[in-house]
Amino acid sequence: MFRSDAAPWRALLAAFASSALLVLAACGERETPAPEAPPPAPAPAPEPADAARGLDAAGVAALDAALAELAASQDRAGFVAVIARDGVVRHVSAAGYADIEAGRPMTADTVVRIASMTKPVTAAAIMMLAEDGAVSLDDPVARFIPSFAGARVASSLMHDERYDIPTEALARPITIEDLLTHTSGVGYLFDYRTHLGALYIDRDIYRADGRSLAERIDVLAGLPLYFQPGERWFYSYSNDILGQVIAAASGMSVEAFMQARIFAPLGMADTSFFPDEALSERLAALYTHDEDGALVRVERTRDLAVLAQVEAGGAGLFSTANDYIRFAQMLANGGELDGVRVLSADSVAAMTTPHVGLDRMGEEQQRIGLAFGYSLGVYVNGDGGRLPGDYGWGGYFDTIFAVSPSTGLVAVMMAQEEPGPGTPDTTSAGAAFTRLIGDLVTPES
Repeated sequence: MFRSDAAPWRALLAAFASSALLVLAACGERETPAPEAPPPAPAPAPEPADAARGLDAAGVAALDAALAELAASQDRAGFVAVIARDGVVRHVSAAGYADIEAGRPMTADTVVRIASMTKPVTAAAIMMLAEDGAVSLDDPVARFIPSFAGARVASSLMHDERYDIPTEALARPITIEDLLTHTSGVGYLFDYRTHLGALYIDRDIYRADGRSLAERIDVLAGLPLYFQPGERWFYSYSNDILGQVIAAASGMSVEAFMQARIFAPLGMADTSFFPDEALSERLAALYTHDEDGALVRVERTRDLAVLAQVEAGGAGLFSTANDYIRFAQMLANGGELDGVRVLSADSVAAMTTPHVGLDRMGEEQQRIGLAFGYSLGVYVNGDGGRLPGDYGWGGYFDTIFAVSPSTGLVAVMMAQEEPGPGTPDTTSAGAAFTRLIGDLVTPES
């Protein structure tokens, strides 16, 4: 059995209940009306590529109009989308502001918090280590993080009369592949219904408290799993644990490894866990919507992505649309970009193959035909409005990317919104992206 050592469960659950109010605490004063919309950012000059197909003009116009309307209505402070086809950037759509108060427009070079779009980058780093022979996907996680050797599985997600979470032994060890596919049984921050979920929220590893990555991951290792490894898909801290595997297997910090093996080779100079002063000057302000639906700025003292200062392999990177599309295009190209190979074609194929079928996915994923590869969602039918084989992922602060192998389309869209009590979720960057991306190409193009 597992018992909370930090506080009695009554106190813990009271704290958990009040955590829903943190977003309100993050809100500042109501914003004054936004200044006049900035002029749209010019699209980059098309690169010469005779074999490259273009985009549908009506679809591009619809994207531009939709983003301009959403920014003008303050659905989000600003949006930027970068669209490539057949390896050539064909269009940049930008609307609204990176910082309303400063009048700074959103552009493809605006630095944003990409949150869970960090996960595919971490998965790529693991695949590099696998190619190096430093890691095997069948390895027990405990080989690199010994504290996971004692992991236990919750036999009930609710505590008993003694406020204990009852547990049972592992049927088998958690493997690296379990982490890549989010079938490890590890929990996350988004279970508000169970006592085990409250425990994971209480042990939040993203807090700005000065702990090292290794210390944070050891805390996770001491929490019960939701289920036996491999049983089903459950979105989790798995990629944060993989970050510590990268550090242990490479002998380098996660930042140093990714800079040396991914960011520098791909020309992603504006991507980092720790933005320097120059990047921070280009960082988008973070906004949310209060309970009345008004767009308000999140105070800097509540901006946990900035404050945490930890190499969170599941959520910690900052990047730009121009940078991230280079990572996405590398995947689309089978592991290389501009003549530089960072991953083998076999590794990319493994990342983008559905290893978790719809039968083990959640109800929402089943509804839209979304299976799971190695830290990437992969569409297996047309139920979600996307083509079979399309893949990608999004982030908590309303960022998203997609690769469509059958059409040659690679696209990134960024906004910066912390979900709040009045945040519109039906017209977000992710929702607009999903609705409009299919219109950027036509069957005959």
